[in-house]
Amino acid sequence: MNRHLRYPTRWSCLLAVLALQGCVLAPHATPINPAIGGRLVSAESGQPVQGAALVLEVASDRSHSYELRSDSQGRFAFAARDDWRLFTVLADAPMCIVALTVEAQGYQPRHCVWMSRNGCPTQTPPIGDLKLIPAQWNDHRADALLANASDCVDPATWTSR
Repeated sequence: MNRHLRYPTRWSCLLAVLALQGCVLAPHATPINPAIGGRLVSAESGQPVQGAALVLEVASDRSHSYELRSDSQGRFAFAARDDWRLFTVLADAPMCIVALTVEAQGYQPRHCVWMSRNGCPTQTPPIGDLKLIPAQWNDHRADALLANASDCVDPATWTSR
């Protein structure tokens, strides 16, 4: 009988320690990133940019990286992803940083970064058409274009859970 009591006691001790650290045993899905999509266009001609390499990097309490290429219409779409967790933290969610890097032949690389202080969001940032700067443009001309446009998306519209 003493042996049977020992195992519930161990579980009770483990749960007590986790609770003191702000953790609760509760299997759940945690968002890694929302669905992120848009279209790449040339800042010079407005034509779609096909075959561009896109890398989406998500850094929170864990890091994830995804790659794809834009289609013939310049469109790209990263699927929403979740991660299953056994424990939930009762304290604030970790900061989430999402970075999108775009590289296409004949264009300057483009970087977009979004941050959320309350975990990774579940809503899609509204990207729409993302303009790529031709490689032959000088810095002054590129800066003038980017000064008149938001950098990828307005951070105020990217809400967290």
